[in-house]
Amino acid sequence: MIKHLSRYRIGTILLMGLLTTPASLQADGPLAIQGARIIPIVGEPIAVGTILIRDGKIEAVGKEVSVPGEAKVIDATGKVVMPGFVDAHNAGAMTSANERNELVPFLSVVDSIDPVSPYFEECRRNGITTSAVVPGNSTLIGGQAAIVKTAGQYVNDMLLRREAGLKISLRPASGNRMSQIAKLRKELDKAKKAIEAEAKGEKPGIPADSKKEGEEAAKPADKPEGGTEEPKEGNTPSQPETGGDAASIAAGLEALKKAIKGDQPVYIYCETGMDVTSAIQLIADYGFKPIFVLGPNCYKAADLLAKRNETVILDPSLVFWETNPRTREDKKIIIPQLYRTAKVPFIFQTEGFGARTSLGSSFFWFQAATAVKYGMPEKEALEAITLAPAKRIGIEKSVGSIEVGKDADLLILTGEPLSISTWVDQTIIDGKVVYDRTKDEKIKRLLAPVAE
Repeated sequence: MIKHLSRYRIGTILLMGLLTTPASLQADGPLAIQGARIIPIVGEPIAVGTILIRDGKIEAVGKEVSVPGEAKVIDATGKVVMPGFVDAHNAGAMTSANERNELVPFLSVVDSIDPVSPYFEECRRNGITTSAVVPGNSTLIGGQAAIVKTAGQYVNDMLLRREAGLKISLRPASGNRMSQIAKLRKELDKAKKAIEAEAKGEKPGIPADSKKEGEEAAKPADKPEGGTEEPKEGNTPSQPETGGDAASIAAGLEALKKAIKGDQPVYIYCETGMDVTSAIQLIADYGFKPIFVLGPNCYKAADLLAKRNETVILDPSLVFWETNPRTREDKKIIIPQLYRTAKVPFIFQTEGFGARTSLGSSFFWFQAATAVKYGMPEKEALEAITLAPAKRIGIEKSVGSIEVGKDADLLILTGEPLSISTWVDQTIIDGKVVYDRTKDEKIKRLLAPVAE
């Protein structure tokens, strides 16, 4: 319950379908959350504590925190407060996960994000406060990712990082894996050569030794009278793969150059263990900084991933059965267990809130609870849905834990975070209450008694 002092009030609350528009819940000053069990992720839990928020940041947290008289107070007695979940890889916020063209490094997901998308509604309801919006896996070079908060009236209000990485997929969008790698290398080679030319002071595409000083450029051959010269067989001018106009080609080349220089990470999707091998070779050849996004069968390359000591993003399917093609025996594959045994650090992703193959894998708490079931310590599992993904995408200074100076992105839960009976009671982003379960009309209808 929020207690109000007489000289403070909250403006008119406008319900749009399910949730209150975040802009209508701007705080009128400091906000304090009192009486809750606090799980800060960094450090030990606080049995009963207070969090003081001012100007969207965490100002103080602890057992004994002085609350100013003008602060609004949320009484969270008997509840649990923890950082909001961080989604390191999801295409759900986009109007379309991929463009038809498989080579579009010049595109940005920012142009495809809809702030009133049902995806963001579900994020706030289910505790996701920060999301890396990344092009889908059905692509070759799918464009540039962005990191957003999951509440805001306009996209620019939500942006935490506009250029958050380039998406590459090794799963064939068309053809086979050999052609997929060949096409990818062709584009990366163009960027690599452009970088080398710039280092030598050359103009891209014009080698310094192509002509001697003072020598005139060769004139084009005269065209035959009566029309244009027809291209000879096998000498047909090739069309640019990355777009139909010069601006797109230039922008795509710049995006690839940034990736190779290490100025931004590369999300690289591997569907199979064989793809992991190819990805590691690409990284060695071009030097980009990868974020591995793994398919379910990539566990077969866990030993290779362990040598890199990099946090990987697991497939949403954490437990499944696999049939041995020779013996026809069924074997239960427990992905978190296998990667922990191989000592590969990992974080989770979900299937999103659209079409889903199973209900549980759409929720981060369920993914973490599944890992705990098969031996992962609870503290480690909670970190894998908060601070670990924040670190993986480079935003840990802002989000992922409850620490002084960080963004006040918090969840108030009705119980322990990995319990099936726990609900998100309130979601707070940048110090503003953007979701309140008591005002969630869909939840009310869902839980309403059925008339006989």
